[in-house]
Amino acid sequence: MNSFTSFASTPRHMRLFTQLLSIPAALGFMTPMVVQAGGEKHKGHHDHHGSHMNMGDSYPSTMFMGKTTFVLGGVDGVSDSGMGGMGGMSTADEKDGTVFHYDTKLMFMTSFTGQDMLKTAVRIGNFGMMEPFGMMGEARLDTAFSSSDSLELHKAYYQFPVGDDIQVTFGLKLRQDDLLGAWPSAYPGDGVLFVLNQAGANDTYSKKMGAGAGITWFHDKLVASALFVSEDASNSSIGFLTDEGKDHITTQLAWVDEKFTLAAAFTQSDNGRTDNSPDINDYSSFGVSGSYKFGDDYSLSGGIGWKNPENDDSPDTSMNKVEEGNTWSVGFLWNDAFIDGNKLGFGIGTAETHRDDSGYDDPLAWEAFYDLKVNDSVTVTPAIFVIEKDDKEDINGALVKTSFKF
Repeated sequence: MNSFTSFASTPRHMRLFTQLLSIPAALGFMTPMVVQAGGEKHKGHHDHHGSHMNMGDSYPSTMFMGKTTFVLGGVDGVSDSGMGGMGGMSTADEKDGTVFHYDTKLMFMTSFTGQDMLKTAVRIGNFGMMEPFGMMGEARLDTAFSSSDSLELHKAYYQFPVGDDIQVTFGLKLRQDDLLGAWPSAYPGDGVLFVLNQAGANDTYSKKMGAGAGITWFHDKLVASALFVSEDASNSSIGFLTDEGKDHITTQLAWVDEKFTLAAAFTQSDNGRTDNSPDINDYSSFGVSGSYKFGDDYSLSGGIGWKNPENDDSPDTSMNKVEEGNTWSVGFLWNDAFIDGNKLGFGIGTAETHRDDSGYDDPLAWEAFYDLKVNDSVTVTPAIFVIEKDDKEDINGALVKTSFKF
């Protein structure tokens, strides 16, 4: 496996990155005409129940927000093996072309009482599911969404308070972190690689989507949550919270302060197997994550997670991947870097769940990005990243991401 300098030794993608760096100046003139500039900023869910306020004096009241993201970039080190050529010889299709993807989210937040929120979001994107940047790709991006240019219902859930200290959330389409009382990381959720935006405990904070419900209790700086997400809730032959269903149950206890956040969480993930055979998605996991802010400009986030499968592979060899493992990540963010409004970020961590096998090479991923704030609605982000996994070629990537918020 190569070291961090492997990206510099890839002339083709250094040339690509140099070309991409010239694009922000051109994209900066593509400012959308909007009545109000805004966007959904993930500040953590400790005060999420009040984020929809100020919609007006009369109810029901609805607020609309949208975000479109363009991603122009490419990777080196990803290939597809297939049958082709003369005599059915095996060939490899290199996925190293420069690609242009987009993702658009339209979000509607309605309050009926001034204390509750019904959130509905529709989304459309053209990230190929198995492409390097796609949702099941080797270099999955945090902004990746695969709908084949078709508009889809992305989220639909309702959130309301019970008394002064309890918040209840339920819905037919939501993500695990929509139900959490606190997100234990200041490293931006709109960063680059998905694997580095899971608070270091990737199996605990899996960000699974489906139908679900959760309850959060707030007491001063203490936040406690219990929730579940079911991937099969709409399947009448399976349902949710059944032996055959894919259900994920999480509990979290967090301490949220102005300077720091510290959280411990436990997740029980059931992939619906009933024959007790080894399954990489059938496990329990525990994570400890947190962040600390140094003044107004700097923050450091980190976390570690442990995974314990329900049934391990036997025997314990490098070929059998269903076994105990761990993940970790560290993220540094500098606000107002060099220029007011711009951000510099660097993240590093495990590229997959680490297994303690003889001969198993440590997986590692790192990214570096710089947010250039063109105005309140447009941000241009050039970034580079490297992903190193056991028994695979290192993936070197570069991209420019342009985000339009309205």
